[in-house]
Amino acid sequence: MARNRKGLRLTDLPHYQGDLWYGTSGPPDAPIVLVAESWGSEEDVQKRPLVGSSGVEMDRMLAEAGIQRADVFVTNLIAERPYANETWRFFEPAETSRLDRKLYRGLLPTEATKAEIFRLYRQIGAYPRKLVVAAGNWSLWGLSSHTKAKKISVSNGKKVPKDLQTYGPNGIVDHRGSMTFTDPLPGFADVDFARGIPLLPIIHPAAILRAWYQRACTVHDLKTRVPKALRSDWRPASSPICLSPPSFGEARSRLELWLREAGSGTTIYLANDVETVRKRFISVMGFADSTSFAMCIPFIRHDAAEGGFESYWPIEQEAILVGLIRRVLSHPNVRVIGQNYLYDLQWIQSEMGITPNHDEDTMLNQNVLFPGTPKDLGYLSSLYCEYHWYWKEDNKDWDQLGDLKRLMDYNCLDVLRTWEIAFNQRKLIKVLGQESQIAFKMQTAALCRRMMNRGVLIDKKRRGSMLYDLQAAVSSFEQELLNIIPQDFVKPFELKKNGEVKNGQTLWFNSPQQTSRLFYDILGFKIVTNSKTGSSTVGKQALMELKRTSPEFFWLFDRLDNLGSAANTAEVIQSQLESDDRMRCMYNPGGTETHRLASSQNVFGRGTNLQNLTKGEEDE
Repeated sequence: MARNRKGLRLTDLPHYQGDLWYGTSGPPDAPIVLVAESWGSEEDVQKRPLVGSSGVEMDRMLAEAGIQRADVFVTNLIAERPYANETWRFFEPAETSRLDRKLYRGLLPTEATKAEIFRLYRQIGAYPRKLVVAAGNWSLWGLSSHTKAKKISVSNGKKVPKDLQTYGPNGIVDHRGSMTFTDPLPGFADVDFARGIPLLPIIHPAAILRAWYQRACTVHDLKTRVPKALRSDWRPASSPICLSPPSFGEARSRLELWLREAGSGTTIYLANDVETVRKRFISVMGFADSTSFAMCIPFIRHDAAEGGFESYWPIEQEAILVGLIRRVLSHPNVRVIGQNYLYDLQWIQSEMGITPNHDEDTMLNQNVLFPGTPKDLGYLSSLYCEYHWYWKEDNKDWDQLGDLKRLMDYNCLDVLRTWEIAFNQRKLIKVLGQESQIAFKMQTAALCRRMMNRGVLIDKKRRGSMLYDLQAAVSSFEQELLNIIPQDFVKPFELKKNGEVKNGQTLWFNSPQQTSRLFYDILGFKIVTNSKTGSSTVGKQALMELKRTSPEFFWLFDRLDNLGSAANTAEVIQSQLESDDRMRCMYNPGGTETHRLASSQNVFGRGTNLQNLTKGEEDE
């Protein structure tokens, strides 16, 4: 069979030959179904799924999780090897997708590909199943609605010709470990038999072989989620109580209850989180005191007449609630738990005039426990929460849609997960004997808070002279780069009829698109891709890689690097100052795996990343 762009011919498909189990392995009636994407070279030879290097690694991970491969039914989304092992070749090009053709979750599979997917649904529905495991983005796309379509312009380190570029799915990194359910592609007749089965997305073993750090969390996903599916424990027996929104009486009563308990000497662990609107003000504030209770207090609602926002509560009620919140969050017996809470704390200090008793931070705990691993709340939930499904996109566009209830439900989930994560991290910290390290990290967080409030006093006169020198250096580097690579070589200047240059013309080294065209289309360098997005990049990390792989162009890369450093430093020292001539930044004690501080703009859009400043002694 010719494996070209379309890849498959309907008449050659095993589905049309009546062989439902072609290209599969394991018992067809197994309670667990493992769905890979498409065949590699070894799978193509043996006509079986996951038997190459990816399959060997998959077997190892299954074994570590206490699962025997022989007890699992293994199949593929598409039982065929695509040209160059690129699954996207089973889908129509993007140009075709613009035609009046039905898209399937943003993608356009060929008729043969759709037949293969339908065969997968028949395989899943042929017997009762306890769990379907989706390995990789393509399998997740075929089995759920959790992926998003993204244009594929780079594949296997090479640019895809424009006439072949198509759309592919992404989202597996966010949704891995989620306890979700199968949802077949819309438009397929009679596939309800494959709907609503517990679904576990995992990183594909081929991706793990390229990014080994993903392995541990994948073994964790299998080890913790598969047993729960087998005993039909895929959702909690009872849902937590979420007041979103509470009535005024409910909000007041709960805040007063916490105050009474704290006042009696009881230590209360209270997860807290704020959501904001357009860097202007707090929209809602959430609290959780356990895994079974959360409350989200709103402060704004949409003003239908004006198209903006108005206060949610009458002024008298808001004053009472804010007063109670201030007392609760600053009470010495209330241990406030947050996720990256120095962010929330800035808003609370600004709008409520108090400093919460910030006692525990799930992001900082993770930074101490497992330096170098992700620290976002969705990832931590997948590790520490008994029941996990990805929810971090649920608050998107709530303000444009006017859906305040959606934002409050999202905020309740945030604080419930934060409370549970902290509870389980606390036990792990004790087992590992890292109490002193965590205490030091929290002391550092308190120091960062004071630094953020105090600010850095700036010598405005010296700043002006430095800016003059930096702008001169930037101009010098720009001229050197134009001497090496003239602008016309990349993209000629656009001229007006009188021969003048049109306004808005960007020089090639100031345009990532033009620089990418120079590097990868004109000069033919090996494409450097972003490890997270898979897209081509020409940033600082790319320059370091290109210096290594193309040393004959070292001086070009070096000048680009110097230009970037000078321009960034000039931008840093021009950052907005406060009225007292101080620059107030945000400092993050958990921003790096080496435990040094990271700095950035504060929550109000002022300040900057002071790490961009150098001593100026590099050439000495």
